[in-house]
Amino acid sequence: MTDIGMNDLAFADFFGAARDDNPYWNESAWFSVTIPERRIHGLIQHYFRPNMGMLNGGPVLWDATGRYQWNCLHYDWAHLQAMPEGAAKFDMKARNSLAVRMMEPLSKYKLDYDKDGLFFDLTWTAIGPAHQLRTGDAGQTATAKFHLEQPGRMTGTLRCDGEEFAVDCLSMRDCSYGARDYESLACGGYLWGIAEDRAFHAIAMGEGREARSIGGFIWQDGELSSLASGRREVLEWGEHGPGRVLFEATDQRGRTLRATAEIDPGLIFTGYTDHTVVWSLMRWDWDGVELWGDNQEFCPTERFRRIARGEIALGSPA
Repeated sequence: MTDIGMNDLAFADFFGAARDDNPYWNESAWFSVTIPERRIHGLIQHYFRPNMGMLNGGPVLWDATGRYQWNCLHYDWAHLQAMPEGAAKFDMKARNSLAVRMMEPLSKYKLDYDKDGLFFDLTWTAIGPAHQLRTGDAGQTATAKFHLEQPGRMTGTLRCDGEEFAVDCLSMRDCSYGARDYESLACGGYLWGIAEDRAFHAIAMGEGREARSIGGFIWQDGELSSLASGRREVLEWGEHGPGRVLFEATDQRGRTLRATAEIDPGLIFTGYTDHTVVWSLMRWDWDGVELWGDNQEFCPTERFRRIARGEIALGSPA
């Protein structure tokens, strides 16, 4: 039994019916991919700006050897691609070769790519139900009218610069639609973890050591429930973001979660021009159970620039 049934969200696989003429109307989709034994982590994301006729995105892959667009394992998060003729949200092939296709609604998706030394033939399959993020936070509401997350498994083949990997990893996906205004978004973290039989997700807002959750879910014992409350505490800072965190939450069924995580240094992601994201692989411990996930630590670009220049410290007021 779940608070939000999967069938209720079947419309999420298609462009939003409520689309208006705002040029910043956004239709996004994202999948994570990980080779945990090598600490390789990546994102496969595409988003449409249909009122501009644009398609942005593509795959990004990194490990500890490179943390930036110019030295990570692969970066093809491409701006200014024309929206392909007849494209659907989960039925399209971009100019940079990324192809995404829905095989079963809210259950299975095919992802293919072959360019500049990176090839993948991957399938994402749900292991749990989809969850619609509902939040009263004005900043988050301004970035997406509708947003969902779903735990799953990514399988298939990936080759990077001649080295081949058999991919079989736990993976989160999300999708959204709505007019997207990042300028209204403050500092925070988008964090999640998945094991075979459980998962959680949260958005925690705040620029200090403690951030409060504005939404998310717990999936455990076959039941999905939205968060009623949550807090993330930074136990140790890394160079550009949290290095170790504690997350505590209670869901609407009264179940509690307490988990700690070690966070890799991650990629300095600058695909969004008005926000910078430190996008990192995480290893969680939830009551002795190992979960893999990621932390997307975001803040306005000007604030991040000042942090990187040493003008303000991590966790300090702007």
